[in-house]
Amino acid sequence: MLFVGFFLLLLGADFGASQNAQNFDSLTTSIAGLEQLIETEAYLIQNLENYAKELEEKLLVIRSLITNLRAENDKAQKNTGYYVSIPTNVLSLVRRLQKDWTYLDIFMKESVGQEQTKALHEYWSNLPTENDWGEAVNAISRLQDTYELKTEDLIKGIINGKQYDTKLSALDCYAMGFELFGRKEYISAGFWLYSAISMYEENALLRLHDLSREKIMELYAETLLKQSRYQDALTMMNVVLSLPSSKPNSELQRRKNAVELHIKTNDPQPVTHTKNPPTGYQLGCRGAFSNQLSKLYCVYNTTTTAFLKLAPLKMEILSLDPYLVIFHDVMSDEEIATLQRMAQPVLRRATVYSEERKLSEVVAGRTSKFAWFYDGTNEVTARVNKRIEDMTGFELEGSEMLQVMNYGLGGHYATHYDFFNVSMTADIVAMQGDRKATVLFYMTDVEQGGATVFPNIKTAVFPKKGTAVVWYNLNNRFEGDYKTLHAGCPVIVGSKWVTNKWIRERNQMFRLPCYKG
Repeated sequence: MLFVGFFLLLLGADFGASQNAQNFDSLTTSIAGLEQLIETEAYLIQNLENYAKELEEKLLVIRSLITNLRAENDKAQKNTGYYVSIPTNVLSLVRRLQKDWTYLDIFMKESVGQEQTKALHEYWSNLPTENDWGEAVNAISRLQDTYELKTEDLIKGIINGKQYDTKLSALDCYAMGFELFGRKEYISAGFWLYSAISMYEENALLRLHDLSREKIMELYAETLLKQSRYQDALTMMNVVLSLPSSKPNSELQRRKNAVELHIKTNDPQPVTHTKNPPTGYQLGCRGAFSNQLSKLYCVYNTTTTAFLKLAPLKMEILSLDPYLVIFHDVMSDEEIATLQRMAQPVLRRATVYSEERKLSEVVAGRTSKFAWFYDGTNEVTARVNKRIEDMTGFELEGSEMLQVMNYGLGGHYATHYDFFNVSMTADIVAMQGDRKATVLFYMTDVEQGGATVFPNIKTAVFPKKGTAVVWYNLNNRFEGDYKTLHAGCPVIVGSKWVTNKWIRERNQMFRLPCYKG
């Protein structure tokens, strides 16, 4: 009972902040949540078709929308999990549901179709929010930065060098560019807006958004101005004003005159934008550490506990300072399926503990969803915990519960330490100490990305279903080991499921040798 009370203290801020966390929850931060959007979109499409039957005068526009939307959704329905594991599919899916249906709502508010409008509104709470759209844009930008993914490749469905059956539309590209422009990320916005202009073809969806090529070109010109590319911006403005379809635009003409005056008066030179070299974290995510990894040796571990004399574990030693090993084949498919089934209904946005605020809070550096399970929840959790004892030789009484996590679109965990690095009088460590060790089970293979990177020791571990990586966060003096800096790289393609166990130090006094020297 003492431990239960302690753990409630540990997670109390987390539970107390749950409402706050839910307010900032995101559908894009777990593949399990994203799969539901496919069914939501399917329902909305069917509702839209019912509405179309009552609107004969708008039938051509509605039918065109249904054809385009259903074609993509039918492809997704064939394998929803795989579909939403591809980031460009998710970007387009979230944009469709977050942006397009808002305009359809306006279009549908006529004297007919009230039943279908009501059905759409009943589903409103299931649709992505503006925050979801922002998370999706963050994820695509994160993938581009981490893995050097080019915008033109993503649009064609080429993701990290591999071709996928996916493509982005001009509207997808415009929405990305518009969002990035609002964030003052003008260089990135320029690539997306230029692509939107190149791909533009008049269709019903663009008409629904009242989005013309000229509007996109005007925003692109503004993006060029923000980059101090005045001559290029002037050229784009002249193109827009000279288009036969262009309506008189006094504001654009005024802007053009101001740019011409600025060029004549100041003779501005093009600004060179230098690119920062990749960080150790980014290099590790890209696989640059694979050739530098010095695998010490592999053994059958028969000594950690007496049970291993009968059933040894396959152990691969990656580092001795800090201690870092991989255990192979330590979680079965049945155990994985059970933990996933348990977690899916209760997954919520992952948080990070703030010592300053004394609570757990949602942060941009950790995008995933998680669920906690007591060690004795059922036979599977008990068995997994017993296996952790065999793997580590540690006492688990007083340690944290099992945490099951699922990553979504570009899901990652930025560089961090697992130890708390706080005074031993702090509430979070006062009773059971700091996190001596981390055990991380990989429950799925990940097609691309998702590695666990240790940049300070140039080591990366890529997910492999059924394996577990174990490392010590504290040195022999029970001080935080800064060589254990690590991160979860963004998932490019695939669904990453993991199970964590953080082992506290206090109950290990009889399990670890005394420190000497």
